[in-house]
Amino acid sequence: MDLFRCDDGLRTVHFSLLCDFRHHCLDRSDEIFCRHAPCTRRACRSQQCVHWDEVCDGIAQCADLSDEDGCVRPSVWEAQQSDFVLPAFEISQPSPSIITLDGHGYFTQVRLETSQPCPHTHFRCGGNVSDCVPVYVRCNGVNDCPGKEDETGCDSYTCRGLYRCRGSTVCLHPDHVCDGLPQCPEQDDEMLCGHTCPAGCRCQGLAFVCQQAFPVTDNPGIRYLDATGSDMTPAHFDSLLYLVFLRMSKCALQRISNLTFPNLRHLDLSENKMAFLNMDVFLGLPNLRFLRLSSNPIHVVSGGGQSSVRQPLLQSVQLSFVSVKTFSAEIFSSFPNIHHLNLSFSEVHGIDDKGFKAMYFLKTLDLRGCPLSSFPRDVFQSLSSLEAVYADNYKLCCKDTLPDKFNVEYCFAPEDEISSCDSLLRSHVYRVFLWLLAGLAVTGNVFTIVFRLRAERGRSLTCFSIFVSNLGVADLLMGVYLAMVGGADQVYFGSYLWRDDDWKGSVACRVAGFLSLVSSEVSALTICLITLDRVIVLCFPFTKVRFGKHSALVACGAAWALGLLLAAVPLLPVTSSWRFYSQTGICIPLPVTRTTFPGQGYAFGVIIVFNFVLFLFIAAGQAIIYWSVKKNSVQTTDSSRKARDLSIARRLFTIVVTDFLCWFPIGLLGLLASGGVPIPGEVNVAMAIFVLPLNSALNPFLYTLNSVMEKSREREKAQMLKVLEARLKTEMSELGPSRVSMKGPAK
Repeated sequence: MDLFRCDDGLRTVHFSLLCDFRHHCLDRSDEIFCRHAPCTRRACRSQQCVHWDEVCDGIAQCADLSDEDGCVRPSVWEAQQSDFVLPAFEISQPSPSIITLDGHGYFTQVRLETSQPCPHTHFRCGGNVSDCVPVYVRCNGVNDCPGKEDETGCDSYTCRGLYRCRGSTVCLHPDHVCDGLPQCPEQDDEMLCGHTCPAGCRCQGLAFVCQQAFPVTDNPGIRYLDATGSDMTPAHFDSLLYLVFLRMSKCALQRISNLTFPNLRHLDLSENKMAFLNMDVFLGLPNLRFLRLSSNPIHVVSGGGQSSVRQPLLQSVQLSFVSVKTFSAEIFSSFPNIHHLNLSFSEVHGIDDKGFKAMYFLKTLDLRGCPLSSFPRDVFQSLSSLEAVYADNYKLCCKDTLPDKFNVEYCFAPEDEISSCDSLLRSHVYRVFLWLLAGLAVTGNVFTIVFRLRAERGRSLTCFSIFVSNLGVADLLMGVYLAMVGGADQVYFGSYLWRDDDWKGSVACRVAGFLSLVSSEVSALTICLITLDRVIVLCFPFTKVRFGKHSALVACGAAWALGLLLAAVPLLPVTSSWRFYSQTGICIPLPVTRTTFPGQGYAFGVIIVFNFVLFLFIAAGQAIIYWSVKKNSVQTTDSSRKARDLSIARRLFTIVVTDFLCWFPIGLLGLLASGGVPIPGEVNVAMAIFVLPLNSALNPFLYTLNSVMEKSREREKAQMLKVLEARLKTEMSELGPSRVSMKGPAK
């Protein structure tokens, strides 16, 4: 059960002790706020009411004892503060005796034999000849026994089996509790007499926890009430003047009318069914400090516009898990002193142009879990008292949005894995590698295309050249994609914070993402075709089933058609709500983290599952080729043939390794993320910049530059053979005449 925390934070007090005209907090915050019913009888100085016949009756009814001020007869408090033997009265019985106080300044004596023990309600001052006095005068700070025995050993006095008075060392025998005479300094021994806990409730003093309806009028002094799940309404509690804490969660409340609880400080209406809320209904709660409205289907919040009434004490409002789409601080204009506002996990997409300008004293703001994307540039500028912000959107923690003197270290939002407040690519490492891979992909693949066209000029294109040329075009698109992202980074550099949505929602970003996915899929499909072609040529050299020029063109056309189709699906009208290519600043959402996004299932199916299947096909095909080349190499004794076969094997191994480095990490991370394994958000950008374009940058070197180098070596070898043949002819021509001249003289 909750406790009341004093405003100074130094103490906590049970709710039963609030508004009892006694100060239990050092700063008196447990009494200062209390509003009491008008007093039609004699009032104590503390505004507490007492009956006329309770004045000067020897019993202090007022907490400040003012009802006994000036009275002739000594009060019980005065009797307890003086020596046990009052000067106005004489002891009529010799010791030992049982002495009993009547609560009105008098006492009685009952003769006791020296062999008789004291009753359980009393204790003996000294030896067997001493008097027995009530237990409640022991350790009360007054010497009541002639030998002061009642005030000895108080440091270790434990009240075992007795009732300890609140805030004191005085203990009462159970027979003295609720006996109609207050013996405790704060009279708490008579406070809850006759009190019964209703059926279906758990009670601690004046603090009730009830799970079903109960007769409220039988318990008018309730300070704390937790009626969670009771299906009661606030109207049931109108008679509870001193109600300070009220929790009505899960009570199926659909609406609430004006509330009038003068002492209510905590109100919890969470987990109900309220869809509309007018904040003006809380203006009748002058002491309200904490308001909780979480987990209601609230989608419209109004109030504050018409009323001139102000409630200056409300400090904390919780509106988490509500359905409000747009937030306006004007709804809190009648509550100008709000310090803490919790909107976490609500459906707030935007903040209106006025931002939080009406909430001048706001200290903490929680926006975690909100899909917040639209807000004014000066959203927090007027909040000079702001101390902490919690959010998921990194842009809310940029200096341009925060107050001038705000310490950015107390703005808690995860860094965007891709962008920063100033630039699309938040790291120079990302920027350098992006341009490096873009340059390799563009120059390498342009060279591949040009080389193939020139090499096959005047001749009929082979199917292998067709495949490699198409691969070059597909990989060139990846370079174009990287260049477009890098170009956007340069264009928006220094002002990306306010142009982030412009870029992600632009046609250029969608085109860039489209090109990236087309390139990725067509490249993988084309490598599959190249692998299949090489398997047929090298492993089955005499088969008639093989790719020709026409069939190669048809296969490439099918690969392009499938790649374009896969990339175009997210752009169809039925999937336009995904905003597939506008999820991130790099325009392609890779499903390699646990972060969910629209179209995630499609991305997982294409980028992870489909591409992983293609990788397995490529790896299997290259393994078959490697096995065939190795087998043929073992059977031949030609050293040049073995060297050529070894070169082919190395190239095949390189192809498999690069494919593995590209697709295996993406597939593995995708599977782990789908299984709930936490993957850092930075992995997304690492996969998009470092891994996904890797094949596009390396394929020209694997499929074309190696061919260029081999042809260069062949030309060098042919040129060397020509030189050797020329030298041999020259030597033969020189040797021929000399041999003739030698034969002549011999004849």
